[in-house]
Amino acid sequence: MSLESIITTYGYPALFFGVILEAEAFLVLGAYLAHRGYFSLPVVIGVAVVASFSATELFFYLGRRYGSAILEKRPNWQKRVARIHAWFTKYGDGLVLGFRAVYGMRLIIPLTIGTSAYSRSRFTLFNAIGALSWGLLIGLAGNGIAHAVEQTFAHLRRHELLAVIVMAAVAATWGLVQWYRRRKLVLPPTNQHHTT
Repeated sequence: MSLESIITTYGYPALFFGVILEAEAFLVLGAYLAHRGYFSLPVVIGVAVVASFSATELFFYLGRRYGSAILEKRPNWQKRVARIHAWFTKYGDGLVLGFRAVYGMRLIIPLTIGTSAYSRSRFTLFNAIGALSWGLLIGLAGNGIAHAVEQTFAHLRRHELLAVIVMAAVAATWGLVQWYRRRKLVLPPTNQHHTT
């Protein structure tokens, strides 16, 4: 099976779930592959927008339905939740539009907003606008980066398998590092008692 057939067969579903897990890294990779001719850039952006929108709606729903119970079981989230409440009081709709720029809190923000009295239909509207704006901005930027890389390394086509593997490895490493950092934030600190 050729690289092209592998990418075209599994690429869009992988992009969808990749964007949910580690948004920008996979969207930029998808934009790069679109620039290389494996994907359609509008479809890449569309898949990323739908993935981001859907995950955000899911976490808002979880917050609306189970948010208090979820947050009570995670006391180490309380500082972040308090910060989100302060931002939401100050910015309201603006937070729903722009929270994707707040790295490391993209899932806890809609979850926390879901615990408030904020209108579900209003949340959906601003979530859709925010997801579309984010997808267009990052997707077009990723495509521009790919174009710049290709201009700099004109011989890249001879090494495209290596380039795809390297970019996928970078995206996966970035995702693992961020997962580990989030995991460290979620795990309660261990209390060590020293006896003398």
